[in-house]
Amino acid sequence: MYNEELIQIITAAAAGNSNAFEHLFYLYRPMLKKIQQQYYLYGLDEDDWDQEARIVCFKAARRYRTDTRLTFGRYYQRCLLCRIYTLIRHQNAKKRQIYQHTVSIEIDGIRQGIETQGTMQSFNWSMIRANASDFIDQLSDLEKFVFCRQLTSSFETNSSVMANITHEQERNALERCRLKLKRYLADHVLE
Repeated sequence: MYNEELIQIITAAAAGNSNAFEHLFYLYRPMLKKIQQQYYLYGLDEDDWDQEARIVCFKAARRYRTDTRLTFGRYYQRCLLCRIYTLIRHQNAKKRQIYQHTVSIEIDGIRQGIETQGTMQSFNWSMIRANASDFIDQLSDLEKFVFCRQLTSSFETNSSVMANITHEQERNALERCRLKLKRYLADHVLE
């Protein structure tokens, strides 16, 4: 059947025993790390992930029924994925789209850059120029073409393959470039 010791830990955690809850949470921490690598949630750092996972774990322990064929690990995983999907839907709501393109000025590196460089725009461009070759290597040929064309505002075409792209393909490639640039800046520049 199911491990009696684990059932006792789940029951104690659901009853409010903090030691049992910590033990239960750390038993399933590798699963959390695996899920965390699969999903990017804007603005959530590791502490925020832990907090969300702890809340979900506690609720899962309180709602878990031992008479089902579903193990607690699988149940907790499903609850956690549902919470992540809810957060993703919340972030992607049209009324919150503007917040995805903002960066807090309270980040020390940005604040120092603004003070030394003068403006946020000059700071961003200097950071992009310094890391542009690494970023551009991550783009596909179509994305490189569209990205460079957007940056230089030059509408000349060098390749017959690139000349035959539709407006929708160009728009989609540019959007992929924006997402990749945002991820790249978050991972490499704004650390």
